[in-house]
Amino acid sequence: MDNYFYNNIGICSSSILATLQEKGEEIELTKILLIMPFLSHKQLTNYLSKANVKILSLDGLLIDKKSYFTNFNKRFYQSLPSTINSLQFLHDIEIIQIKENKVSLLKEITYNKKMGKRVEKIYKASKNIAKILNESNEKLYLNLRIEL
Repeated sequence: MDNYFYNNIGICSSSILATLQEKGEEIELTKILLIMPFLSHKQLTNYLSKANVKILSLDGLLIDKKSYFTNFNKRFYQSLPSTINSLQFLHDIEIIQIKENKVSLLKEITYNKKMGKRVEKIYKASKNIAKILNESNEKLYLNLRIEL
């Protein structure tokens, strides 16, 4: 399946919104760019969306699910256009605000079953992603092996 269509602007926008809503505060733009690489991996999304999975740290997740992160750098770069387009879209329709390298929520969008099962998993996984994003930028990018 083509990742461009599988991870479209709707999925990416939903992912950003779910994580912002879960976090309950503004998120640095550099951390927003990490959301889709987590959620573009089906097995990782399935794992993070399970009710009994409580992520305590990125380190533990990397150790437990090492195989899920082998191509994280590639997923990061593949998801950049969708993430940037989604940020622009959400800003244009006045759902988010981008100010001083931080993204904040202006309006909440609640999950509706009509959004589909994938978005439902994304909303469930956002609890764990929000926790992961509590780490520093330096630690996230270094441990996820993102080549800048």
